[in-house]
Amino acid sequence: MIGSNVSTALKKNLICLIIVILAIIATAVIVFDVYLFTVMRNKDQAKIILYPAPSGIEGATDIILTVEGKPVFVYDTAVNFGRTFSRNPGLEKTPMAYFDFSGTVNIEVKAPGIDIDSVIIRPLSLGIVPVVKGDTISFKLERPAQLTIEINDDVHRAIHLFTNPLEEGPPEPGDPGVHYFGPGVHTAGRIEVKSNETVYIAGGAVVYGWIHCSSLENIKIIGRGIIDGSIYDRWEDTVVPINLFSCKNIIVDGITILDPAAWTLNTYLCENIKINNVKIISARPNSDGITTQSCKDLTVTDCFVRSWDDSLVVKGYDGDVKGITFDNIIIWTDLAQSCEIGYETRAETIEDIYFKNITILHNFHKPVMSIHNSDNALIKNVHYENIVVEDAQMGAAGDGVNFLIDLFIDISQWSQSSERGNIRDIYFDNIKVLSGSFFPVSRIKGFDGNHTIENIHINNLEIFGELILNAEEGKFSIDEQNVKNVKFSNK
Repeated sequence: MIGSNVSTALKKNLICLIIVILAIIATAVIVFDVYLFTVMRNKDQAKIILYPAPSGIEGATDIILTVEGKPVFVYDTAVNFGRTFSRNPGLEKTPMAYFDFSGTVNIEVKAPGIDIDSVIIRPLSLGIVPVVKGDTISFKLERPAQLTIEINDDVHRAIHLFTNPLEEGPPEPGDPGVHYFGPGVHTAGRIEVKSNETVYIAGGAVVYGWIHCSSLENIKIIGRGIIDGSIYDRWEDTVVPINLFSCKNIIVDGITILDPAAWTLNTYLCENIKINNVKIISARPNSDGITTQSCKDLTVTDCFVRSWDDSLVVKGYDGDVKGITFDNIIIWTDLAQSCEIGYETRAETIEDIYFKNITILHNFHKPVMSIHNSDNALIKNVHYENIVVEDAQMGAAGDGVNFLIDLFIDISQWSQSSERGNIRDIYFDNIKVLSGSFFPVSRIKGFDGNHTIENIHINNLEIFGELILNAEEGKFSIDEQNVKNVKFSNK
């Protein structure tokens, strides 16, 4: 009898233990809903974090992506191949996926039913040469990068693969001052934030909503998840996913923004802003990538921007602009300009602007580097450094223009000031155009004798492998009457 009771008790305890273990496992899945695994390969250890497919989100069906043999969910997001502005353009879809890792990982992309003849993995500077067998592409990645994979020389259905470094100390659900969006779909609408708070969008989360901050300080918008604007109408809603007005000390890091219904990430009259590792794909009218207006001390690093309007743009509406840096950015511009200052330049001064270490995968419409001063500002000390254009298609379709560099002072449809401005001390260093439909031209044009462009330094400009040492070789149109001191060099 005693033995029987002991046996029964042991069975009950074992059953309880199993239930507890299962509950812990279930809780872990619910709370974290991520898949972390480690791969040992000789002395190299890779850590990988995969995020789940959000319930109700339909993924791409023509692409299968794995890392170290584990499936990665592939989203389908809107893009736009129109080369003329339209209020209601036709949209297409393209695949996008993401995961986090450290170490070296093996990635495989399968396109069922496609006979793959060629593959380009951009940016080309990474030197990734994939192995292709039938409908399958495989390659190694030794560090996180933002990749675009093009199959059979076709930019349609190009695969955007965003791989992130591992997060360090992310917040937990229930942490004070944290708006926590865990894995899954959230229809949040306007997300109200106060000073000294954090919005955390976890990997595997898709948030339909927007963050509007006005006169706030010490805000963080971080995570690995997605803000998606696809449910909002462009003209009825005009929702800007991240809109910062008169804010200070803001960090935006790690998130992805898809299909915004207006500008994507906008800063206005802000100071001390840091934007890092943000990935943007936009497709609808006026969906500029990263826009900064009348701001000071703003830094954008390690980002990817594919936009259907200006990708990176600096404007001056109501206050001066100073200390803006875009560094280590990958761009794909489907419409308008890639690295733009203007057209709205009503600030007194716009100065100390840096575009550096930027790769433009495709520039499909208008200038790569441009300053359009159509109001009264003095624009000075602007640097374009280490810019690589992999595919220059400006002016090849639609109403685009074939400008590599475009600097002008003139009246435009966006002008509000009756007075014109000036442009001074602009530096172009180490600019390379690798390929394109035809040789790109450039323009430097002042307004009149009192509103001029002066001191333009062009050093080590290379187009299609040809070093450009004068205006004629680079096909520059220069307004000699209102432009002074344009120098070409090779230092």
